[in-house]
Amino acid sequence: MKNRQKIKHISKPDLKKEAGFSLIEFLAAITLGAIAIMLISGIFVQTLRLQRKAFFIQRVQENIGLVLEAMAKEIRVSTIATANTGCPLAPVQLLTMTHPVNGNLEYSLSGGAIHRRAVDSNTDTTLSSSGISVTRLGFCISGNALDDGLQPRVTILLSVQNSNGTEIIPIDVQTTVSQRLLSD
Repeated sequence: MKNRQKIKHISKPDLKKEAGFSLIEFLAAITLGAIAIMLISGIFVQTLRLQRKAFFIQRVQENIGLVLEAMAKEIRVSTIATANTGCPLAPVQLLTMTHPVNGNLEYSLSGGAIHRRAVDSNTDTTLSSSGISVTRLGFCISGNALDDGLQPRVTILLSVQNSNGTEIIPIDVQTTVSQRLLSD
């Protein structure tokens, strides 16, 4: 009997302490979790949008960098045939020059692309890629007069944007190229 009395004195576990979450606590946890997921997914979507925008900007800059470098190489060694312009108010849209190897060349804008035309062979080459659209191309020429005593130089003015994607990102570019040929 002594063993039975010991068994009777063992207390039963308290059911209220081990009951778990109430319905209100469960709904509050789900609501907070849903809000956290919505915030995190909003941040993720915004990050993807910014990454896509940075990719398009990089692509436009790389393409225009290549186009400007190709143009600058020919301008440096050529004799500019286009007269001085009253820039920046009135840039010209056509640059004409005589290259020592390639002959007479023209740079112009047509159909949203930069074109290089070899006049002697009547060969037209599109320099810019189809992934970009050039909206403005202008040339400011100075130092091209015989008596001005200045070294000839060409300032290239460009406005470009990506031609595909959901966001159109315009970029303005300006660079100046000096001729290597020094006049007396």
